Amino acid sequence: MINLRQPNQSEFEEILFFIHQFELDNRDLKVEQFTAAFLDNELVGFGRIREHESCTEICSLGTLEAFRKKGIGKMVVGELIKRASQELYLVCIIPEFFLPLGFKIVDTFPADILDKINYCTGCLVVEEKYLAMKFKN
Repeated sequence: MINLRQPNQSEFEEILFFIHQFELDNRDLKVEQFTAAFLDNELVGFGRIREHESCTEICSLGTLEAFRKKGIGKMVVGELIKRASQELYLVCIIPEFFLPLGFKIVDTFPADILDKINYCTGCLVVEEKYLAMKFKN
């Protein structure tokens, strides 16, 4: 059974390793931002919520490869949605993952999300296009 909770400091160190390995947003990381998924006390997934002045952002979402396509990422996103205190956005290259979770692609968004898109396109270069998405609450 998957257990979702805030990681402790040593678990956070493990998350930092995977953030680097998966080439995710590694700016301003704090343990209290994270929700982690554990299976029998083994880290299997994680994600974080960043509170900006203008919005809340889900970011740095990852599932360990052996545990992908088992619903763990969706569980983590569901938990992060509950923690949002403002309009909720994310920037991604896989909108098809987030559409069924209640997100929609948007063309207008707060400056903090534009900053995230600029960071991603400048530092986290991939073939796919980065898109902004907003949670339809």
